[in-house]
Amino acid sequence: MPKTFEHVTVAKWFFLIVLAGVSFLFWKVLEPFAIVLITAGIAAVIVSPLEKRIQAWTGHPKISAIIVVLLVLAAIVLPLTTIALLTADQAVSLLQDTLANPEWVKSFNIRSFPVVNTLPSVIVNQLAQFDIADAMRNIASWAGRNVGSIFASSADVVFKTFIFFVSLYFFLVDREKIKAELRALSPLKDSIDKNVIDRLIETVRGVVFGSLIVALIQGVVAAIGLSILGVPGPLIWAGLVVIAAQVPMLGTSVIMIPAVAYLFLSGNTPQAIGLLAWSVIAVGLIDNFLQPIIVGGRTRMHALLILLSMLGGLNAFGPIGFVLGPTILAAFLVMMDLYTSGILESSKV
Repeated sequence: MPKTFEHVTVAKWFFLIVLAGVSFLFWKVLEPFAIVLITAGIAAVIVSPLEKRIQAWTGHPKISAIIVVLLVLAAIVLPLTTIALLTADQAVSLLQDTLANPEWVKSFNIRSFPVVNTLPSVIVNQLAQFDIADAMRNIASWAGRNVGSIFASSADVVFKTFIFFVSLYFFLVDREKIKAELRALSPLKDSIDKNVIDRLIETVRGVVFGSLIVALIQGVVAAIGLSILGVPGPLIWAGLVVIAAQVPMLGTSVIMIPAVAYLFLSGNTPQAIGLLAWSVIAVGLIDNFLQPIIVGGRTRMHALLILLSMLGGLNAFGPIGFVLGPTILAAFLVMMDLYTSGILESSKV
């Protein structure tokens, strides 16, 4: 083997080993902020059309990026933070007044609900034998631990929120440079790279506008009805409505029907009828009316896949997984679609 070839081979392997080591160290530096950076990137993809319009008005990319960051802070982060704090407060109050209160649990009697007494005696006896007190104590213990964990890392949340907004600003200002760098690093043709990036952006926006925004609006409308008609912990129910909106066929009824049943069982029949009407007319029809307006021609994914990706994202990444899970699903589906279209054929790469 010629010495020159041996030298080139050794140099190549030396470079690859050094590159791997430096890349590993660089990853260790970025790892604590990986989810934050990915979330900021997703947010930049979603709000970039708005930023482009503002930039056309201001004529300066940095000023338009600052305006968009402030809009995201005022229109999304602050309201969501307020809602999250109110939801946690409602959860704690509800637990203290009911499930975590030993006297309330002991006094709880399934036979005290008017509707239960109308059921056949066999069913009533079976319900009466069920140890509801023990089940409620377990629920209270689990919910208390999870609600407490939210506040245990509040300082970390504030710091990562700051990193999110700084990252969002730079992603908006330098997005064209970032795209160019990604295309330069990719071994594929620039046309293929552009196709991948454009399809991914389109699909991510389709997920957000096609499912999440409509579901959030349904959650807000549900919270209004639940609050007016006296269901305790309305924000907790509304949060579940947002997730249930992705359940195929059943949708928001998975949560709203139990809320209506609660009012019936409590003897509040007029309120129960009112909530039932609100659920059907206001909450249930939002999907039919708003989907064509908000979604338009954007790409939509199957509701079951979105539901599973949301739940899996919540389990893997915490609250941000509500958006991150469907985004990962979008990326996977785009790559699979490109694969089936023959992207790996030598003539197309």
